[in-house]
Amino acid sequence: MKNIIKHLFAVLLLFSVFIPLSHSSVWKKAVSQVSREINQIQEDTQETQNIINQEKQELKTELLKINKDVEQDEKELARLKESFDLLLQEEQDLKNEIETGEKQTQALANVLRTAAKDTETMIENSPVNEKILSMKPGLLSMTYPDRFPGMDDIENLGKILLAEMESGGKIQKYTGTYIDEHGNETSGEIIQAGRFSLYYKQGEKTGYLRFDSKIQKLAAVPGTLPRSVRQDIKNYYEGKQEYIPLDLTGGIIAEQVSKSGNIEDWLNAGGILVWPILLIAVVSLIISLERLWSLGRIPVQTDKIMDKLRQMAGKGDWKGCRELCTARSHMPVCNVLSAGLQYRDSDKEVLENAMEESILKQMPRLERFLTTLSVLAAIAPLLGLLGTVTGMIHTFQGITVFGTSDPKMMSGGISQALITTQLGLAVAIPIIIIHHFFDRRVEKIIGDMEEKGTALITTLINIRTSFQEN
Repeated sequence: MKNIIKHLFAVLLLFSVFIPLSHSSVWKKAVSQVSREINQIQEDTQETQNIINQEKQELKTELLKINKDVEQDEKELARLKESFDLLLQEEQDLKNEIETGEKQTQALANVLRTAAKDTETMIENSPVNEKILSMKPGLLSMTYPDRFPGMDDIENLGKILLAEMESGGKIQKYTGTYIDEHGNETSGEIIQAGRFSLYYKQGEKTGYLRFDSKIQKLAAVPGTLPRSVRQDIKNYYEGKQEYIPLDLTGGIIAEQVSKSGNIEDWLNAGGILVWPILLIAVVSLIISLERLWSLGRIPVQTDKIMDKLRQMAGKGDWKGCRELCTARSHMPVCNVLSAGLQYRDSDKEVLENAMEESILKQMPRLERFLTTLSVLAAIAPLLGLLGTVTGMIHTFQGITVFGTSDPKMMSGGISQALITTQLGLAVAIPIIIIHHFFDRRVEKIIGDMEEKGTALITTLINIRTSFQEN
């Protein structure tokens, strides 16, 4: 607005320069008109400026209010956000609690279903199940995966287990029917010792019974029990003793005992490497018998022979000395002494060499087959280990094909694989003991030869010295 007024003054000045004085009245009017307009413009400008200042003040006030409201809104937003985060955390905690509760509930349901299935199997395999069959339908409903067992189901399960415990804690004797070993239904005296063991007696024959869930009848355990077990069962029936052998496995162990094969079956189960181990055992036995016979005839203590030889040598009876040693030529000591007598006129060094040579000649005879025994003792367990490794390889090949669903197959294969190791150790241990015995025997004989050879050298030197002095 100020610029406009300035421009108007500039225009008036220009007009004042170029307009003639004759037109001064017109000029005055124009100036007056312009002055009024200028004043009006100034008033409008001032009014506009006042309005602007007023609106500016109002806007500042409004801005301060808005800033305050924004600050309050931001605080409220922060509070709400914090509350929201807390609610989210509470929601997550509740979800975790619900999830944990669902897992615990599902685990409890699985435990109850498993207990129901185990109880159902126990009832089916139990010889006393007739008393609790009426409660069995409640078990079936507990095994449904889409149904959660209720308190009624749990109470029913507890009643069944309690009834099973009560019925299984009694010993009953009665006459009943069962399936014998030949598959025929027969009758006899039955003793029920709880739910674990059942016995039968038919005439002089006794044995174990077990409940066959397939035919829902009692059946005799096949095979023949050890005589002592059969006699104990018979004595209990006759009242001669107050105890009876229990089979807590329901006839499984009794059947395994009755099925245990003879030594031929045991050897065949070990595989082809059993026979080399047995051959080692036979060869070792033959060698041991030969060594026992050979070394057993050789006495270790030959002091009496040496005393007699020393007496003859002192008398100069060299012929008698030679005859004494020749008569006992099976004794290494006498052979060594005989070699020393051949060089009785030689010096000490020659005598010692002769004795040493004679002892060395006796060594092969004494140590014959001992090295062979030690080698056989080392080979036997190695062959057993080889058989075990071979059997384990076959077992794991079977596991690769058929899987691990049948533990009996795995345990049976491993058991057969260990037979060769068992046999190898059973052969090697006695061989090692026998070898040690023979080795000690040879050491004693060699020590005796060295002792008697040294004694003969001393005797010959003393005799020679005495003869020279005389």
